[in-house]
Amino acid sequence: KCQLQVTHPVGYFVLNEEPAIIKCPIFQYFQLDLSEAYEQPLQLVWDKNGSEIINLEDGSRIQTNQVSLWFLPAVSEDSGIYTCIVRNSSFCVEISMSLTVVSDIESSLSDIEYEQIAFENSNFQMNCPDIDEFRGNSSNMMLNWYKNEEALVNENSRFQYFHGTTYVLINGVHSDDAGYYKCQFNFIHGNAEFSVSRIIHLRTIGQGRRQHPVIVNPNRKTIAASIGSKLAIPCKVFTGPDESSLMVWWLANNSFVDKYSTDGRVVEGTLKKTTAVDGQYFELQLIFERITKEDFSTDFQCIASNEYGHEVLPTQIKQAASPFAWYIAAAPAFVVFLVIAIIFVGNHRKSGNKKDYTLAKF
Repeated sequence: KCQLQVTHPVGYFVLNEEPAIIKCPIFQYFQLDLSEAYEQPLQLVWDKNGSEIINLEDGSRIQTNQVSLWFLPAVSEDSGIYTCIVRNSSFCVEISMSLTVVSDIESSLSDIEYEQIAFENSNFQMNCPDIDEFRGNSSNMMLNWYKNEEALVNENSRFQYFHGTTYVLINGVHSDDAGYYKCQFNFIHGNAEFSVSRIIHLRTIGQGRRQHPVIVNPNRKTIAASIGSKLAIPCKVFTGPDESSLMVWWLANNSFVDKYSTDGRVVEGTLKKTTAVDGQYFELQLIFERITKEDFSTDFQCIASNEYGHEVLPTQIKQAASPFAWYIAAAPAFVVFLVIAIIFVGNHRKSGNKKDYTLAKF
């Protein structure tokens, strides 16, 4: 096993028959002591549910591109836990992440949506998210925008988007602008053309709630993790233009984290603040030194509170599929198959010996 096993908290969700790119986030974990890794060249390999993916040549449906794994396109059977393994003779790290390929949009809407927040009576730039890998250095993208499956009118309207941009500008946000939007564009790879789309859930906030804390991550998805692996779950809170004496904390089964984990196995990180165009963001991580079985039956909650209100958002950890599960399930059938095979081979050899003897007589 590798010295370091990490579960990446960000899961990938993609629509069936659309291309997908999952990236090995090795550079996000360089704050760890990786000095030994530089002594010799590093090798990167991928596996799915514990089995190495070996057919990754150019022209294959699944390909590698530097530290990314490309699915051209992704199909239902691609769903699973993917692990990028970075190693040399003295160092090894495994980073696991989940990929879910969605066929039924309506039943999986909360998983595949990207949430964005806009203040009413202000202008808002709604971006088509998570498309940088497809965009590359191209400045000639043409995106199509939809709301509730109807194309947005671009001329003489409050919605404006321009050729080569990856956003739509909403002038004077209304409460009825809230809802589901889709951005779509065509992506060409080699001689093949694919359709790429993202679904955005736009939330609008009235002027009276501009400073009410809004938790934007985690987004109620369960996180798959293996026993013994490290994990950090970020709780990201948006407060608008002012931090307003914000407090953020985590609970585990309605208890503070230091009561849930008295040995320091699970701790809260340091509250970090970032300033963006639309306001202030704060992030507090829940850090697991190692995942145990107890975590799978625990309800974790991120809570954000200030003088204007509070918000609670739950998240759960589920056990990642074990690479040995298939072998355990298949063992009885394999034993039966092996017994039948031995009997068959034995009878075949006896039959063959008789046939040879008959031929020799003639």
